[in-house]
Amino acid sequence: MRVFVTGETGFIGSAVVEELIGHWHDVIGLARSDAAAATLTAAGAAPHHGSVEDPDSLRRGARQADAAIHTAYFHQFSHAGLATRLRVVLGGSPRRIVPRFLRATSASDRTAITTIGQALGTGRPFVSTFGTLALPAGRLATENDDIDPDGVGALRGATERAVADLAGRGVRASLVRLPPIVHGDGDHHGFLPRFIGYARKYGVSGYAGDGRNRWPSVHRFDAARLFV
Repeated sequence: MRVFVTGETGFIGSAVVEELIGHWHDVIGLARSDAAAATLTAAGAAPHHGSVEDPDSLRRGARQADAAIHTAYFHQFSHAGLATRLRVVLGGSPRRIVPRFLRATSASDRTAITTIGQALGTGRPFVSTFGTLALPAGRLATENDDIDPDGVGALRGATERAVADLAGRGVRASLVRLPPIVHGDGDHHGFLPRFIGYARKYGVSGYAGDGRNRWPSVHRFDAARLFV
């Protein structure tokens, strides 16, 4: 199977590419730079130049594939294109830059999901991703729970709705809800390195509240197997 992958040089996306190639799938990876293209080529994937902010490049990538996996997301301001950064910086009060950036990243993600899903059409599978931080707090959550509109990460709730809309139109769309702690390879990504850093600095292992809170976690290669 030929699979179009976004975010393929990221922490989880690179594991997805490795898992796909390990199962003899052909991978087309969205590369927004020559460095990313070189990384993909070295991994055994075919680079497809473009960006998640460029719908035409997403359509071209999806149309030449049998399936698609979308893991790309702007986690940092520098990840966004110049036009997006200018809109965020010049779009109003400096104190509202962070909310504007979050809205811009959410809008870009929704557009990317819709574009890829429509390009695939019916019959070809499409897997996207979302975070469990947007689910209701204070109890164990399941896949049957909806987004908490007042919760952390609720702004990205439209991502789930975009995938559901595709499924309602006959696209074989599904979603992987990733936990806040995705670890592996030295644990240099996300919340876990911060906890490790605190423990090394202060000589104790800290916890929140009375210690009864539950933080789901997953190794990045286990997450990659689920995507594949």
